[in-house]
Amino acid sequence: MPFARHVGQFIVVFAVLAIAAIVHLALGARALEWEVVWNALLSPDRADPLHNIVLDLRLPRLFSALIVGAALGLAGALMQGLTENPLADPGLLGINSGAAFFVVVGLLVLPGNTLAMVPFLALAGSIVAAFLVLLNAGTEQNQARLVLSGVVTSALFSALTSAILLLDQQGLETLRRWLVGSLAFETSEARWQTLPLLAVAVAITVCNVAGLNLYRLGSHTAALMGLRAGRFRFSILLAIVLLSASTVSIAGPIGFVGLVAPHVGRLLFGGDYRSLVISAPLTGALMVVIGDVVARVAVRPLELNTGIVTALVGAPVFIALVLRRVK
Repeated sequence: MPFARHVGQFIVVFAVLAIAAIVHLALGARALEWEVVWNALLSPDRADPLHNIVLDLRLPRLFSALIVGAALGLAGALMQGLTENPLADPGLLGINSGAAFFVVVGLLVLPGNTLAMVPFLALAGSIVAAFLVLLNAGTEQNQARLVLSGVVTSALFSALTSAILLLDQQGLETLRRWLVGSLAFETSEARWQTLPLLAVAVAITVCNVAGLNLYRLGSHTAALMGLRAGRFRFSILLAIVLLSASTVSIAGPIGFVGLVAPHVGRLLFGGDYRSLVISAPLTGALMVVIGDVVARVAVRPLELNTGIVTALVGAPVFIALVLRRVK
C-alpha cells in the first residue's frame, strides 16, 4: 500500500501540523505563554480570561483553518485530476467565484438573509457555476474547452460581484475582507452546516480513488480500461463543488492553497491518489494554519487577510510551476 510506504513522512507532517496548531493557539494580537495554552486545553478555567481567549476565540478559528485548508487541498487534487492540468485549482472552473457572487447577492440584494444562510447561498452559487461551465464546455469532453469555460465563468461572476459592490459601498466595506479570504469572520454555524457537505465530498472521493488513478493515464485510456468517464467526471465535479462551497462559506474565496497543496503532497508522497487524497488535505491544512498565524502577527495588533498571505506564498510557486512546464 502507498500509505504504508510513507508512514514516516505522514508522521512528520502530522507532527509539524500539531506544532503549528499549538503556535496558532499561542500567537495572535496578544501572545500567550505555552503553559497558559496547555492549561486551557487540559484543565480549562472559565474564570481565567486567558483561557477564554484560547477556548472561545482561537480554538474555533483553528478548527476552521484546519477544515478550510484540508478541503482546499483535497479540492485542488481532485481538480488537477479532473482537468488533467497540474496548474488547476478550485477557482479554475469559476466555482469559488460563483459561490462568492451568490453570497454577495444574498446578503446585500435579497432581503431577509442572514449569515446563517451563507452556506446555502455558497452551495447554490457553486452548483450554478459548475452547471454553466459544463453547459459551455459541451459534451465532447475536451479538457482545454472545460478549462477555458471555467476561466470565462470565473471572470463573469467576479465582474458581477464587483459591480454590485461598487453600487453598494456599505456592503463593500462589510464584505471586503471576506472576499479576499479571511478566517476573522468564521462562525460555528457555518462550520457545523458545512460538515455534511464535507462528509459527502470525502465519501465521493474515497469511492473514486481507483478511478482517479486510472484517469491519470488519460481519459481515453481510462475509458478503454472500464472507467465510466461521464459518471466519474460528474462525481468528481460534485465533490469539488461541495468542498468549494464549504470553504467559501467559512472563510471566503482563499486562493492558491488548492494549487500548491497537491504539488507538495506529490513531492512528499508520490502521485498515487491513494496517498494524495490524504497528503493534499494535510498539506493544505498546514498551509492555512501557518498562513493564519502569519496574518495575525505580521502587522500586530492589526491583522492581514489569510487569503493575502496564501497568495503571497502561492503566487511564486505558481510562477515556478509554469516556468518548469514551459521548459
